[in-house]
Amino acid sequence: MQDNKNSNFQGLSYPRQLVGKSLLLADAQWRPDDSWHVVDYSRTIGRGEDDFARAVDNLLSWRAHRAACVRVKGEPEPGETVQLYFGPTVSPCRIISVERSPRRVDLIYGTMHGHIECGEEAFIIELDSDDEVIGRCVAFSQHSWWLARLFSGPARIVQRWATKRYVRGMGRDLENVVVGR
Repeated sequence: MQDNKNSNFQGLSYPRQLVGKSLLLADAQWRPDDSWHVVDYSRTIGRGEDDFARAVDNLLSWRAHRAACVRVKGEPEPGETVQLYFGPTVSPCRIISVERSPRRVDLIYGTMHGHIECGEEAFIIELDSDDEVIGRCVAFSQHSWWLARLFSGPARIVQRWATKRYVRGMGRDLENVVVGR
């Protein structure tokens, strides 16, 4: 992953020392303090290399996000700013990293000022030793939008719903979903 002092990370709405920590959270090497809400959801989304390739394509084409009714404008490239459209909200994020290996792909984005949340989210697709494809979403966040703070309970329910839909969307046959770039 890139150095978190990189100017690409200017404008993030969470502390610079937390940049990239979502992967450490996923690997149980770090835990945020209690002021941060943690979401960690994973499930088997397929089997074998073809399903792995489809899951990676769904994630990096933003089709997995469309499965959660989130439209994304922008490219999944480190340092790029993307806009997430959900209902009436527009939330900017910066792509922190995209890492690829033959059996694992990670995409991390961090929230920028103007996002309804403050924090970081990692999307992980792994082809494990049993040839199962595992989709996972790990995030730490705090509400930054006053309305989300006011309606914290419902906001967390929506977050959990979207997280599950992202992961399910990684594994579905979504070739006909309009990405809307």
